[in-house]
Amino acid sequence: MKEHFRSRTAAMATVCALIVPSSSFGATAENVILMISDGASWGTVDMASYWEFGEKGRQPYDGFSVKLGMTTEPYSEPQQVYDPDTAWDTTPTGDEDYFAGYKTIKQGSTDSAAAGTALSTGVKTSNGRISSDPEGNALPFITQEMKASGRSTGVVSSVGFSHATPAVFGAQNERRNDYHAIANQMINEGTLDLIMGGGNPNFGDNGQLLGTPEYNWLSEEDWAAVNAPDGPMTLIQTKTDFEALADGSLEVDGRLIGLPEIRETLQASRDPFTTPLDPNAPGSPNLGFPVGHEMLPNVPTLATMTTGALNHLGKDEDGLFLMVEGGAVDWMAHANATGRVIEEQIDFNHAVGAAVDWVTEYSTWEETLLVVLTDHGNGAPMGPNSDKIPFEPIQNNGQGNLPGVLWHSGNHTTENTLLWANGAGSEEFLDMIVGQDPYLTSILGFNDGSYIDITGVNPAIRNAAGLATPTPVPLPAAGWLLLVGVGVLAGLRRSGLASRP
Repeated sequence: MKEHFRSRTAAMATVCALIVPSSSFGATAENVILMISDGASWGTVDMASYWEFGEKGRQPYDGFSVKLGMTTEPYSEPQQVYDPDTAWDTTPTGDEDYFAGYKTIKQGSTDSAAAGTALSTGVKTSNGRISSDPEGNALPFITQEMKASGRSTGVVSSVGFSHATPAVFGAQNERRNDYHAIANQMINEGTLDLIMGGGNPNFGDNGQLLGTPEYNWLSEEDWAAVNAPDGPMTLIQTKTDFEALADGSLEVDGRLIGLPEIRETLQASRDPFTTPLDPNAPGSPNLGFPVGHEMLPNVPTLATMTTGALNHLGKDEDGLFLMVEGGAVDWMAHANATGRVIEEQIDFNHAVGAAVDWVTEYSTWEETLLVVLTDHGNGAPMGPNSDKIPFEPIQNNGQGNLPGVLWHSGNHTTENTLLWANGAGSEEFLDMIVGQDPYLTSILGFNDGSYIDITGVNPAIRNAAGLATPTPVPLPAAGWLLLVGVGVLAGLRRSGLASRP
């Protein structure tokens, strides 16, 4: 990597980084950054673009070299398989689903645990499993392999740090809601060098200090441990510390856990009746907030957390693996809360911009792979007349104005989702193509119709990073070092001799 930074400004973490990054086909990725906008349907990306810019095509990932669809079905017997003609069927149904395709994509969807497990392990599993197979057996996950290769590893989320998506990159459990056990694994077993997310037991949804701690996302014992001087991780909590980590004025030795002063989501769960009205919104381009209320002042943005995480992990000359999740996109889509979905997607987009800035300034596209995707759709947001016009796109009402939207569900969907990749080894995703969906072209205008299955992300990243073929024997998280000797794997990666599955 380029010589690590010692100072940078918060302005770097803006979505203004729209210079199309160069790709680097054929290179081995020293650094891998996987960014997941949880539950983002096609319309979610459009909504955010129309609010912020008044047009599409200006997100930091729009210029990425690889664009693919990605199907997300979980494990089932018999295995459900995506069929484009069924998913996009415009036959009227005469009921509340309106069209046959709408009905199709509402059925058999994954949850974030199964989808995340597919991403982290390359294996389909049942809903509710955390890096475990349908029978509950623990599966090796990619963070363990990245750690064994000598890289630093971390997870960042805008929701509770032991929630499903960050959990699958740091733990194994039969039950996604076993938050205390999952948090204990993530904090104590050593696979993760960095954890950032919601879940601070001392604060509520509006950033207020609670009279009595609420241990929802980690146990009282683990909270005491991370607060101890000799604890397993160094704890930061204040917005000032997160910003200092991002601008280089704060450096932390060893493992780091960052829990902002908030109960579970950075901003999404704030109470509109107790936060000040924003006099500039709605209707003022680039000034107001879509829900019409100011953001909590004591909470860092996902972009700030992303930059800080990259700075911390980027000190490792052997490279890094970082997963960043915009988790509250999904939570707000369940509620069909258009304004809050837009806020959360914009926050995620800015985090991608921060990652692009970091690669540009402190690494190169020849040594870094950046992947942007969602784990499943949610809510099926489409245009305001999509009950009469099948798959009508989101209506653009101009910059700073809420777009025209009609939600068709309050749950996850099996739509063909969108994936972008750029940098070292990004061509590995092309080897994972399993089919053609002509409607990705004719309706969405996204790509040539090529798509992969969600289980293709793991091998594509592993191949790009030069990781050896994983052992087929499931191991507990504490046994990641038993996968293979650190020196052997690191040497294979550097020499380019690591085998590929």
